[in-house]
Parts: sequence; C-alpha cells; structure tokens
Amino acid sequence: MKTILYFNDHVTTLFAVEELRRLFRSAGIETVIHSDGAANYEQANIYMMLEKEYNSSEWCADPFALKKDGFAIIEEEGQVWIIGKEERSLLYGVYVFCAKKLGYSWIQLNEERQNPSPQSAACLEEPLFKRRGNIIETVDDPIYINLLIDWGVKNGLNEFFFTFFLWDKIHKYVEGELVKRGVNVTLGGHSLAFLIREKGNKALHLLKDSSLQEQVIRRIVDICRESEVVTRVSLWPEDVGIDKEENAEFMPAYIAFSEKLKASLTSLNVEVEHIVYNAGLEWNMLERISGTEASREADVLYAYWGRDYSQSIHHSTPEQKRAVASLIDWRTETAKTERSFTVLEYYSDHFMLSELFPPLLSRMKEDIADYKKLKVDGILNLIVPCHIKPHSSEGTADYPWKWIHQLNNFIFAGLSWGKEYSVLADAYRTSLGEKYFSILLELEIIMAKHTAWNVPLFPARVVDPEKVKEIHHSQEIVSFLDEMIDFLEKHTPVGSEDLLAIQNKDNYCSFTNEEMLLIYFDYVKKAALKCKRGWMGGDADGLQ
Repeated sequence: MKTILYFNDHVTTLFAVEELRRLFRSAGIETVIHSDGAANYEQANIYMMLEKEYNSSEWCADPFALKKDGFAIIEEEGQVWIIGKEERSLLYGVYVFCAKKLGYSWIQLNEERQNPSPQSAACLEEPLFKRRGNIIETVDDPIYINLLIDWGVKNGLNEFFFTFFLWDKIHKYVEGELVKRGVNVTLGGHSLAFLIREKGNKALHLLKDSSLQEQVIRRIVDICRESEVVTRVSLWPEDVGIDKEENAEFMPAYIAFSEKLKASLTSLNVEVEHIVYNAGLEWNMLERISGTEASREADVLYAYWGRDYSQSIHHSTPEQKRAVASLIDWRTETAKTERSFTVLEYYSDHFMLSELFPPLLSRMKEDIADYKKLKVDGILNLIVPCHIKPHSSEGTADYPWKWIHQLNNFIFAGLSWGKEYSVLADAYRTSLGEKYFSILLELEIIMAKHTAWNVPLFPARVVDPEKVKEIHHSQEIVSFLDEMIDFLEKHTPVGSEDLLAIQNKDNYCSFTNEEMLLIYFDYVKKAALKCKRGWMGGDADGLQ
C-alpha cells in the first residue's frame, strides 16, 4: 500500500494525483490519498509538491529554481518527492516516475506497460523548447483528439493549436481534457473564412477595412472569453500568395492588425502571433522585406512550405539557403524586440508527405539540434489527415493515418522536450523490434526524397500524376518509385490478407505494433505501385 500526499487543490494537481493512483492500480498497487491538511507525514511514501511548496518545506535542503514545465524527482530512504515548477509539470513528473518505476511507455496512442524493471526515478528534467505542440487541422474527431491530448502530455507536449472553425465544432468535447491537464491552447490558422463570410482574398479586405477589423476582433475576444483555456491567437491569411505590389503593404498592415488584436486580448492574458509563410510559394510572404520591422507586441510563427525532407535546413540548394536566411533574419529581429519565435514543421502532415509517408527520425534529430542552435523558442508539428480524392478506391480510404503519423510524432515530442535520441530510439526498438526499426531508418533515406518534388510539381505532389501537365520529371520520379518498391519487396514481409480485410482507418488499437507496421508497409507499397502506373501513363485510381 502506497500513501500519496498532495499540497494544493488545483484541478491539474488533483488530476496528477488521480493519474498516479490509476497507474499504480493498473500495476497492481493500491494507494491511500491524503491532502496536506489531513496528513501524517511519517506515513507518506510519495509527496507531490510545487517548487514553491517544497522550497518552503521542512524537507528542503537545497531550493530548486526550475524552468517553466520543469520537474524534479527525489528518492530517499523509501520516500519520493515529485516536485513541479507548476501544476502541469507535476503531471509530467508522474508520467516519468511511472515509466521508470512501473514500466509504462506511451509510444502509440494506446497505453502500454512492458516488462517493468524498476530503476531509480531520481531526476531533474526541464524542456528544451518553451512551446512544444501539435497543430490540428480538419480533424473533426473529438474522440481521437482527446486521445492525442492525453498522449501528448504523457510525452511532454504543452500546447494544442486548433483552427477557429475546428474549435467551434469540437471544443465542448475536448475542453475539459485540456483544462485538467493545464495545457496551452492556441486558436487561429487559416480561419478568416469562418470569421468573415465572404468570397475573395479576405486578408486583403480585412486589412483595408477598419470596421471589419473591429468586427473580427470582437468575435475573437468573445470566443476567447468563453474558453479560458485559450492562451494564444495565431490568425493566418488564406493559403494563397500575395503579389509583390500588395506585399509591400500587406505585412506591415498584418503586423499592425495583430498588435491591435493583442491590445484587445491583454485583459484575458491571451498572446497574439502572426505567421511568416510562403503561401502559394510566394517568397515575399516568408522573407522580411526592407522597412518591415518586427513587432514589439506580437510573436512570430515561421512556416516554410517546400522543404526537401531528405536534407537538413542548412542544405546548399538555393531555395533552402534562402529559407534559412529568412528564418535567421526573423529570429534576429524578434530577439531585438523580445518576442517569441516558433517554427512550424510538417512532420505529420499527410497532405505534404502524402500516403508515401516517410519516417523522419534522423531528420528530426538533426532539425531539433539545428533549431536549438538558432535559439528558436518553440516547435509545433502540423497534423493533417490523409487527403482522399473523390475517385479514390476504398483501400485508400482505409489508410490508417492516425497510427502512421505517430511514427514521427513520438520522436518529435521526445526531442522537443530534450530527450536523447538514443533513448527514444531504444523505446522504438522495444516497441517495434530491432528488425522493423532498422527498416524504418532505411526507408527514411529512400522515401523522404519524394518531398523534393513538392515545389517543382506545385500545387501537385508526386502522388498526383493526373494533375501534372508537364512531364519533365516523370523518369526521375519513376526511378525513385522503383527504388522504393524494390526495397519494400525485398525487406518487408507481405501483410496478411485476412488482417487487411478487417483493418480500417480507425481501428488501429485493435492491432499490435508489428501488425500495424505490416499494414503500413502494405499501403506504402500499393501507393507506390499505383503512383508509378500514373507516371507511366496508366491508371492511377486511388492515388491522392
């Protein structure tokens, strides 16, 4: 029997206590719970305390000065102290404690407990980046989103970003899960169509019409007031380019609007950021043009669409050199104004990466180190479902993207917290097996190369041969697909037809990780074969 003692009644503290009790019970250990007011300190085994509570307690010999989200675990003569900078970090501490002592792991969305071999839980952990989260677009599935929120906090994420129109649909189903975990919520994205119901370039109209700005700001303020969990607004222009003549006025006006919005949200303690993003491959929306000053009020979100994910952010191609120069420029300017600078990455975007979805384990390892050196404050990973074309076959419609995107999301979450890549890789080996983990690393080298064609084929991708009129790249693409198909046929087992017959896009929890990998290999192989037929002039039905 374990005795757990807690020292405040904050909703997230109570949830952390509840989670510790639940995880102990699932491991066959019962607990007794006491609050500080009804405590017998001599009987307590586990003390759950905020840093300020511990530092002023009788047990404190050396006060802590943890960073935000940081926690410490102390083990001494059979007693344990889980100490958090704030309530959310108590929850992080609970999950790390249970992983080390009870053998829990949270690689996929379902909770696992494998071969527990208790080890010392004593540690002090602080996050590598201040913002670590998922951006969720077009995922009208609150059950899945709640699973993702639960999984995300267990893996150290502290933010979930929703478009306004998605939040309007699902917030009443997910808000409670966010509140009790103390998670930060950002609202925004390409949501002007939701806030302004009109045709045409809504961003240009908004920035030229002060009365419309007031209308939009009032609506945003009302939404934020109704949902106290919202901590940031990040409203983006439409996903279309702005020509050079318009851009000379666009970015300063967009920044001015963001500052105006920030002033209206100050009393609600809601931050505001603006995006710099090459919408429609327009560089003038990513690069800071001469005379445009960084805001002293609004933060910056940097999003470069068009990366070749087989190469680093410091790759020598003209486009990548230009992109990283823009990143460094905005980071330098935001540092001068003491504003936050966050990078948006597309590691789980099934539109950009398509159903030829590459593991990006080594790429993320290098990226995270590069972004830290560049003093980036936060990294957000975009989650977009697999885009199903109207003529797609039923097989493509069953593509299990919710499981597959976690191949990258797990590594992203761990690296953005600051965990060693080797530790995360070992967890994958344990969960997936050495053979399959090695296959994923080799697949990354081959498969990530298809992202290099996203810009030359824009707005099509490699999986869109039917949309491409010019065929200058067809032979190169076919050679790439041959390499991929050849590797899959030689190195991956054939999936069971009986297994595939019962699989659908939402029942991934019904299968083992090994079975899901076989399903993933099968979908990738079939997609590559269909894609090859399309580029060779055959039937590409079912491709995205």
